[in-house]
Amino acid sequence: MKPKVLIVEDELITATEFKEAMQAAGFEVPVVADRISSAMVAFETVVFDLILLDITLKHDSLDGLYFAGQIRKTSEVPIIFITGDTNEAMLERMNALGNINYMMKAVRTQELIFKSKMMIGKKEENETAGHKHQEIILLPINKAHQKVKKSDIVAIKANGSYSDIYIATEPHHHTLSMNMKKLLEGIRYNDFFRLNKSNVINVNFIDRIEKDQLLLGCHNLKYALAKGQKREILERLPSIRT
Repeated sequence: MKPKVLIVEDELITATEFKEAMQAAGFEVPVVADRISSAMVAFETVVFDLILLDITLKHDSLDGLYFAGQIRKTSEVPIIFITGDTNEAMLERMNALGNINYMMKAVRTQELIFKSKMMIGKKEENETAGHKHQEIILLPINKAHQKVKKSDIVAIKANGSYSDIYIATEPHHHTLSMNMKKLLEGIRYNDFFRLNKSNVINVNFIDRIEKDQLLLGCHNLKYALAKGQKREILERLPSIRT
């Protein structure tokens, strides 16, 4: 999967330049936000691998450092700050957040791509060494922690501040007391595919794909497909096309 990048930048020309450069380098940029409020909404709905964050947004009372502080309450996602000022107090605030880098305006896109790949590479190394990419994960199920294979997770559905998880070896789904974003950050499984804000599936359990829907035979789950999703899924799976 392509690494997902959230760009927070209020200058349209600069934001477009960043987005095009990142996409050309193999990144996915699902959201470009020009305000902290819209950036926060995006962060709550998409699992990003990197955040490119302008500290000062001209038409916003909140700044990038505030947003970064909110991010760090739940996530260690790498952040690259864009700033025109590097006074000592600001550097201290940035460094205190951890897992950050920064670039001075005006940003050279070649350097931006280099630092982005470096930050994501460091993140992947840490995850490979840690628990996130292990096959076994302990999930809080039925007032205990139950061992589950990531490859046995069929689907996850957002249920308000909770998550419904469907496991191949279990007859019924379980409701976990954490939101889907936090759950996905803990699981990090490459065969997950996000259909929409509320539903994530394991592509290995797809039994049938039609024009506008797919079926997961395990748990008999059916989902509507948005435009273009059928092609995306077929590209992820071995298939013979007519």
